Amino acid sequence: MENKYIEINKILVHNLKIKGIKNIIMPRFIKDIAYFLQTDTSLSLSEVNDHLHFLGWEDVELDYHTLQLAIASFERDQSQMVSKKTNE
Repeated sequence: MENKYIEINKILVHNLKIKGIKNIIMPRFIKDIAYFLQTDTSLSLSEVNDHLHFLGWEDVELDYHTLQLAIASFERDQSQMVSKKTNE
């Protein structure tokens, strides 16, 4: 199961690189996407892109597949945080 999530993250990073996101700014870009989705889980792809453009990511246009990879990655991260808190 862990390998599945590692693969998801690898594909996400690869897709973002293709879209022009450099490694050095990728964490900020991913945090921005995560923030939008935490604030409003019903955002459409075009709404996420609009929010990104508003923040200055005008040169980046997410596609549906890349957004779904990001969502899967965030869901995994959140489930790990919940698991850690219940084990404390």
